[in-house]
Amino acid sequence: MNIELFSQGNTLVHRLDPRVKLMVFIPAAFLCAASNEPHRLIAFSLAGVLLITLGRLWSPLLWQRMLTVNMFVFLLWLTLPFSVQGTPLITAGPFQVSQEGIRLSSLITLKTNTIAFMTIALAGTTPVISLAHALHHLGLPSKLVTVFYLFCRYTGVVTKEFETMRQTLKARGFTPSTSMHTIRTWAYVAGMLFIRSFERAERVYNSLLLRGFHGDFRLMDHFSTTSRDDILFLALSLCSLSLIMLL
Repeated sequence: MNIELFSQGNTLVHRLDPRVKLMVFIPAAFLCAASNEPHRLIAFSLAGVLLITLGRLWSPLLWQRMLTVNMFVFLLWLTLPFSVQGTPLITAGPFQVSQEGIRLSSLITLKTNTIAFMTIALAGTTPVISLAHALHHLGLPSKLVTVFYLFCRYTGVVTKEFETMRQTLKARGFTPSTSMHTIRTWAYVAGMLFIRSFERAERVYNSLLLRGFHGDFRLMDHFSTTSRDDILFLALSLCSLSLIMLL
């Protein structure tokens, strides 16, 4: 698994200062999550679509990511319209679809997709090391930044290790089922994955100690904002302030 697939590019969005991206993304995500007005959520959605377009991120990979997100949203559509009490919209035997349930499902769908678009457009277009660097500049504790960076850096390694073990099982003729043998096999895989992850973590930690690591990463280079970053940050801040006043 590679979490930097969208970070390769030379568009306006890719070239923005990572600190500006985070200062725009975090408040916007909270505002979107807190809003319950459809027209405001649509405005947020249009902003997310605009950022995706400016970053030239429309691709099969983007749709694959959005499909994964909306698989969970689809589960909500299977339950909320029937479980939320309110004005009946459709009645079929014992089942009743309420207007309030449809509205709530629609709001959650808008919020989820909007925040996903913003995450990909602003955080996803930035390399992990630059995100960690920006978080450090924004005052986040250095140990928390280090944990964030190492987590992002080695998530793909653990995933690759799991895929290797899964391919090994497949090569030996293992076929998953509901039997105790399958449950026992997956338990062994989980245990072995934990052991290998722990051993790799020890090797990485010892390697870092040999290189003089003391709990945080020393910053050799620093960001420098441009007039483009200042203009974008000012414009988006004014938009966010307007939305706050309307909430």
